[in-house]
Amino acid sequence: MKKESDEMQKKLFGTYFIIILFTLIVSVYFTWSKSYEFLTKQYEQQFISQGNLISEFFKAKDIDNYDEIQNFINKYAATMEARITIIDKSGLVIADSDEAPLAMDNHAYRTEVKRALNGEIASSIRYSNTMGNYYSYTALPLKTNFIDGVLRLSIPVNAIEKITYELIRYIIISLIICSAIAILIAFLFTRIFMKPINTLTKAVGEISNGNYEKRIYINQKDQIGKLADAFNEMAVRLKLNMWKLTQRKTQLEAILSSMNNGIVAVDDEFKIVFYNKAFNEVLSITDEGIVGKSIYDIIRNTVLFNVLEKSIENNENITEEGKLLLENEEKIIRIYANPIKLEKTKNLGILLVIQDLTQIRKLENIRRDFVSNVTHELKTPLTSIRGFVDTLKNGAINDEVVAKRFLDIIDIESERLYLLIQDILSLSEIESKQNEKNVGFYNLSEVIFEVVDLLKPKLKDSQLEIKVDIENDMPEFKCNKDRIKQLLINLVDNAIKYTEKGHIIIKTNYSNEHFIIEVEDTGIGIEKEHIPRLFERFYRVDRGRSRKQGGTGLGLSIVKHIVELYDGLIKVESRVGEGTRFIIRLPEKK
Repeated sequence: MKKESDEMQKKLFGTYFIIILFTLIVSVYFTWSKSYEFLTKQYEQQFISQGNLISEFFKAKDIDNYDEIQNFINKYAATMEARITIIDKSGLVIADSDEAPLAMDNHAYRTEVKRALNGEIASSIRYSNTMGNYYSYTALPLKTNFIDGVLRLSIPVNAIEKITYELIRYIIISLIICSAIAILIAFLFTRIFMKPINTLTKAVGEISNGNYEKRIYINQKDQIGKLADAFNEMAVRLKLNMWKLTQRKTQLEAILSSMNNGIVAVDDEFKIVFYNKAFNEVLSITDEGIVGKSIYDIIRNTVLFNVLEKSIENNENITEEGKLLLENEEKIIRIYANPIKLEKTKNLGILLVIQDLTQIRKLENIRRDFVSNVTHELKTPLTSIRGFVDTLKNGAINDEVVAKRFLDIIDIESERLYLLIQDILSLSEIESKQNEKNVGFYNLSEVIFEVVDLLKPKLKDSQLEIKVDIENDMPEFKCNKDRIKQLLINLVDNAIKYTEKGHIIIKTNYSNEHFIIEVEDTGIGIEKEHIPRLFERFYRVDRGRSRKQGGTGLGLSIVKHIVELYDGLIKVESRVGEGTRFIIRLPEKK
């Protein structure tokens, strides 16, 4: 700001300086011109007077030979400091104070001589070939008893110029002194004049930088004083208005930021005016500086463009759903478009609200699939039970062997129903994320050995072996012991079902504040395309084998939900014919 103020002061002073310099040049020019003209006129008048005197002298003396004439003009030329020439009526030079008359040209056609021969007094300035210089000539008619011709007096122009230049020199010196004084006064006046303006400029700079407390105090009653008063009043109002705007902006930003839906406003040229954080998250936009850019450069989605253009074209609210294809995922979005307009004015733009329905639709699909799967899983054993019950009612109960076999099948199917219902209730309880009960610090090695002891009876008459590899001196894990047992039972039981021979290894260690549990088997393995869906409810890689083994299809889903309950991660590695390994990372809870 100081730099701009100095620039303005320099410009103002420069203006004064140019005015003074221009005045000086014009003054010198007119002074020189008028002085030169004045001196030329003075010399003309002087020559006329002196010429008349010389003429009278010639008449009084009655000079009658050329030598006396030459001597006379030589004497007077030296006294007058001028050149004197006597020319006869034919134009021949009779005498000349500076040159030999015989060597000079005929002067009959010289302007001043020609007019003097006609009886006039004439003057002219022209170049003298004889003298090689510019001369000022004055010619008078001369008529005596001996001479009938012209008396001409002349002086070099540079003699007049010399006097003029001398005069000009004094004038210039005077003007320079006056100009210096004027420039000094202009400089002081500029500084005095710029002082309150500099104060105003500095204050404006501070206001623009956010210092609304700045005030100006100038003891002047002129326009600058009034400007200072107006500035102070403006600063007070500006501070109040900025406070109000800040409050409204803060409230608006808080409202927009708290919304889960993406919001973006575009003007009538489709340029983004404002947006909230959720807009970037929904559309996976990483660029933060998108205000002022065209929405067509930021988003590539046909549904959104159609909604936007329809809303502008029809000037009405539009709602549509569609798919949004991103680099790594596909989202389902609902778009609300609402014209932005003030009363009795044209549309200022469009407000878009973008709702991410992906999770909602996913949950709806999961719920629908879950109901379908549960219905299917319940229907199979119930159909079987009802069929055998009807058979028993129709007389099979009287055959003891058949009745016993049917009752065993009904018992097995009832057990399947019970386990299925237990798993559904367990999964529902875990998903609800209710506060865990019986939470404490437990040694994972003890939990693992309890699970191994529980499942060892299933290894009878098999070629399987369960191995345990536990790191020593592990810290205790804060958890619900029954949940961790449930997790391990499902994983190990699953490994037993799909491993005919070989071994099952349970490993656990502690690293970087995480408990790592691994369950590895040498079973049939899982094909790669099944792994992403492995933890879905009721998803079975081999449905026939799973049913034969008595599985409900919810075991691995329960495992995943228990891991997520403790903010952990689960990973599956498998190769067909070689085996499967489940890796679980559970963060330490303190």
